[in-house]
Amino acid sequence: MESQLAFLAVCLASAASPGPGGLAVVSNSINHNLRRTLPVIFGIATGLLLASLLANTWLLAVIHSSDRAFLVMTWLCSAYIAYLGAKALYYANREMTIAAQGYGFKNGVLISLLNPKTLVFFGALFPMFITNEANFIRDAIVLTLELVLITLVIHILVSSAIDKISHILKNHLVAINRITGVMFIALGISGFIF
Repeated sequence: MESQLAFLAVCLASAASPGPGGLAVVSNSINHNLRRTLPVIFGIATGLLLASLLANTWLLAVIHSSDRAFLVMTWLCSAYIAYLGAKALYYANREMTIAAQGYGFKNGVLISLLNPKTLVFFGALFPMFITNEANFIRDAIVLTLELVLITLVIHILVSSAIDKISHILKNHLVAINRITGVMFIALGISGFIF
């Protein structure tokens, strides 16, 4: 039971902490509304499901068998996150913002699937909460569903709250898009450093 509560606390902290998924949800919510942000939120959840499937099968075996493979995977994921930041900066001054350009379901899946934090979560932290190797598949499914549900709830709550104050935030859209771009780039760079 303590292990389960600890896992739920880690899921809450992970979903609520700033990361590429959270930034995409915030940016899309400011630029649009909750209804138009739901596709990226469901994309993030789908990406988490796919990351869990990959991490609990062959990807985890490949990454754990080679430090170099883990490093290359982390760099590729970090490069994608930095690319999203550069794209956000590029479109910050334009009428058509990055969020209007494509933070949709596909972007949500890729953001979640290629997020180094997700890779670390499933590859390093996730196995600590598997209680019994005999029930590995059952435990992995339950833990994944808990993570996805918590992430969905947190992102919907954040998007809903931003939706309520977006009329105030829209006056500062260029600055917010620039900050979002810089934060994405910083997250991407951190994957190369750490």
